[in-house]
Amino acid sequence: MTEKRVLSFQPESGFYHKRAIKSIDKADFTAALKNLRKAVEMEPDNLTYKMDLADTYARMGLYERSNLELQLMLHRKEMPSEALFGMASNYMALGDYDQAENLYRTYEKVEPDGEFVPQADDALAYIAQCDYDTPLDRELDELSMDGKAALDAGDIGHAIDCLQKALEKDPTMLYVRNNLAVAYYCLGDMDKAWEQLDQVLDTDPMDVHGRCNESMFLLADGQKEEAAQAVRKLRLEQIEEIDELFKYCLALADVDLDEELAQALKKMFLSCPYDISMLFLWGACLYNLGRYPESVRAFEKVLLIDPDSLMAAWGFKLASAAVRDGTPPQNRIPYTYDLTDEMNGEVEAQMEQLTRMTPEQVREALNDEHVRLLLHAALMGTDQQVSQAVLLLGYGGGSVAERLLREVLLSPTHNMLIKQMTLEALHTMRASEPFYALRDGKLVLLRTKPIDVTGAMPESYLRVLRQAVERVGKNCTGHEQEAAEFVIGLWMGYLLHVEEGKPSRITKEAGWAAALEGAFRESRGEEVDWKALAQESGIALRTMEARRKKLREAKKILDEENGQSNQ
Repeated sequence: MTEKRVLSFQPESGFYHKRAIKSIDKADFTAALKNLRKAVEMEPDNLTYKMDLADTYARMGLYERSNLELQLMLHRKEMPSEALFGMASNYMALGDYDQAENLYRTYEKVEPDGEFVPQADDALAYIAQCDYDTPLDRELDELSMDGKAALDAGDIGHAIDCLQKALEKDPTMLYVRNNLAVAYYCLGDMDKAWEQLDQVLDTDPMDVHGRCNESMFLLADGQKEEAAQAVRKLRLEQIEEIDELFKYCLALADVDLDEELAQALKKMFLSCPYDISMLFLWGACLYNLGRYPESVRAFEKVLLIDPDSLMAAWGFKLASAAVRDGTPPQNRIPYTYDLTDEMNGEVEAQMEQLTRMTPEQVREALNDEHVRLLLHAALMGTDQQVSQAVLLLGYGGGSVAERLLREVLLSPTHNMLIKQMTLEALHTMRASEPFYALRDGKLVLLRTKPIDVTGAMPESYLRVLRQAVERVGKNCTGHEQEAAEFVIGLWMGYLLHVEEGKPSRITKEAGWAAALEGAFRESRGEEVDWKALAQESGIALRTMEARRKKLREAKKILDEENGQSNQ
């Protein structure tokens, strides 16, 4: 009997790239993404594939994601000049004319005879015609945009400062007043939040953002039925602006109005068929309405657009199980894009496991798709989870880690302390410069001195960080977020600048956590009873003073790097 031979066929990267181009020609963008990712996976240094990936996202209206893919090429010496033009066009579509103008001019400088120079000239002419009527108009726009960017990044103090200044110059700007109300809400000052919101609704009772904010405030106070009534005052047929429709969908989801949400999402998708957060809501909504096969397809679409979404993977798993078994594994999928307790537990367990690995083992683990999902979730989680994930990625190194860390720098939501930590992690793994980051919504070049950081990160240092964040969360009422960011940044500064990346053995971890809290209070000008902190944490006052001195040394270096005056 003749033995049959089975010939395996493994297409080359070009095969998937050609398939992607055909899909783009047919406007089948999700299929194009699938094939382009396969091509990039097989040939990760092929910038043509990456450019086409970014272009596909732009065609889908996902300009931020397109820019992310382009910005991740900025450090490459062979970066195509077309990437500059692509970023400029994306910023143009997003309405950020300042960044668009800067990048168009950079493109023309780099490629004076480039293919896209005529289009760049046209765009620059348009921007010139759209100039502000008065300096006040420009100032108001900059203040409102900076305030919104700070609000999105969690820098509430700066957001309030910008938004208040804008309203002082023009009190009629309802969208600014809405953002100020949300800023006070985030700060926990509900009296001021309601004061601003009442002014909005007194001026325009049907202001979409105002009614949705009203629903959010009532819901936070435990008044779910009243919150539902607030959002029901709005009428879907009267909402046309995309940002208003987006807010309306989120408000409906918050109060579990499934049928109304389904109708609003259908209208949303007429203009924005690929928005990831809305597609997730659609998948969850279909699941909650018992339409499980449709839910599977919705979550599958999210994963095609964003394969790093742990939440979408979870939703897909639940919906698939409901189709397979005929009964749903759970009654509802929450509309919030937050990790469940079970998923958080899995993330924490994975972090704990990775801390016990060698750098080589960490790099190998990052090749596992599920591990990458968990790490990506950690990078989108609490400051504690983010800091731990950043440390682990810097420790492990490798191409996967580098991309994830560069994504943190380019995230619009992570604060600059996290990004400073990320920058040091990139230096640790000897990643190539330059390093770019988003700061207050603007793309900036980060300049710091490389720091030699070698060896494993002891678990004790991570425990100190966790304890410190927990302490300030309990003891610094009203300033919890600010305090958490401060202690994370200072502890990293101490590790990298004082310990020089070669951490000594930690003893009395609670004492270090208490010292970090004291340093935060001191930075705010508070009187700190260092003796009481020492006694509370079980260390001698002399030891506490020594730790205080080391932390002040780290803070001085960080302040100098950030261009701040010393206290």
